[in-house]
Amino acid sequence: MGSAAIKSLKDALTEKANFAAQTNWPKPDPFAGQYDVDALTAELDQIVQDRIRDVLEGPGLQIIDRGELFAEPEIVALVQAAKAKRDKPG
Repeated sequence: MGSAAIKSLKDALTEKANFAAQTNWPKPDPFAGQYDVDALTAELDQIVQDRIRDVLEGPGLQIIDRGELFAEPEIVALVQAAKAKRDKPG
């Protein structure tokens, strides 16, 4: 279950990065007028935050705390930063 939450977070980060890469190029947007880039970016950001919360509130945090994700340092750093923010009093 913890690994599934971590995989979902990784997938959400990949989707967000892919979307950013497709929408940040200085080229004519073939989808202009078909969708709101800012709204979709905000939605992807919310999905990533939800997946981080899933990891923090489930067994995925134990996997990260045990150091089992040494091959995924960006995910470890992201979750640890969110944990520190959550645990910070006030």
